[in-house]
Amino acid sequence: MLQNVLGDITTKGAQMDAKAVAAANGKGDLVDVVTAVAETEVAVETLVSVRDRMIQAYEEIMRMPI
Repeated sequence: MLQNVLGDITTKGAQMDAKAVAAANGKGDLVDVVTAVAETEVAVETLVSVRDRMIQAYEEIMRMPI
């Protein structure tokens, strides 16, 4: 699951960069750039949520009596 999220972030980041460069060169649409940035932001937020849940689960396991 974590690998899928990381792959998604990498893909979204590359798309965002390409659209931003195209817009800077006058060949892209600003709406596409804003959409790509929003999609990347959602992917990063998902990664942070997964990370937080993994840490929470680890801490819970560490609190269990042996």
